[in-house]
Amino acid sequence: MGSAEWIPQECASDAGFLIGASKITLEDDKKTATLRHASVNNGAQTQGEIQLYFDECEKNGVTPDNFAVRCELSIEPEASTRTNIAVARNTATKIEAISIAGKHGYFDDLNVTFKQEHPWNELAQSETDVEDHYVDTRLLLQILWAMMPEELAPDHRRTIEARMRAYKNAAYCLQDYVEIHDSSGTNKEDAARYKYFTDMAGTAWTEYQRWKKLDKWNDKHLLERLRQAIRGEDGTIKEVSDGIVFPILSALSRFVKLKKGKWQLIYPKVFQDEDMLIAARRPLSQCSGRPMLMGRSGAACEALILLTEMAERYSEQYQA
Repeated sequence: MGSAEWIPQECASDAGFLIGASKITLEDDKKTATLRHASVNNGAQTQGEIQLYFDECEKNGVTPDNFAVRCELSIEPEASTRTNIAVARNTATKIEAISIAGKHGYFDDLNVTFKQEHPWNELAQSETDVEDHYVDTRLLLQILWAMMPEELAPDHRRTIEARMRAYKNAAYCLQDYVEIHDSSGTNKEDAARYKYFTDMAGTAWTEYQRWKKLDKWNDKHLLERLRQAIRGEDGTIKEVSDGIVFPILSALSRFVKLKKGKWQLIYPKVFQDEDMLIAARRPLSQCSGRPMLMGRSGAACEALILLTEMAERYSEQYQA
């Protein structure tokens, strides 16, 4: 068994848990703190990130690492005041949860354009939207960030390492999207990025589903025991791991162009799906066959980007 390479984002960089109590007794020599009338007032988002971490570790067959969780203590004798503190703290949280972002309309435009291509589906507006017709909005944002052209990306997202975060850090993707939404009315660059999100929402989901379920994966010797793919009862591949798909989506960012006022995915004529599958199989082997490692591998991402850059270059020469 391997060990996980990452820890839940909320535990690493956000506020974590708020623990309220009426009284605290510190014992320095024992390094203990005893709380009276203690309760966890906030932390649902952090709990969600922890659960996502455990779920992904289980999905990819790795052992979770130990990690630290940030806790803030709020000592207030009056119970009613402790409640008010918890409410105020929750509304001040920097990273918006899906339910909070949904209530504030952050996904309204995204949902409209998404449904133009997927009329039978709808973007989840809260954590309780779990019926089959709902699409995971955080996952869609991860896909969109992975496919964003380099020239359009914010400065802090133009490195290979930053692009890899699209796969491993859903909370980071949501936070950056919320910030772009908020400033799109006053910032020209963020307005262009927001237009990319709305233009590409349906296409990005289509491509994600297509690459996960391509029939041509069946002759690439993917192993179910290593969580590389899920096979049906007849042995054929139903879908491949996100750790394999996300580097492919990142490479496809080279084909996303602004044409006739709309961001579109335009495949060069010389590009063949088969070439991408062969190219993706090689870094998977270099990552010990572990999709979770491939999804976090800068070398894997760069190798596939090189393929799409070459396809684009040859296509330009062919047209010339």
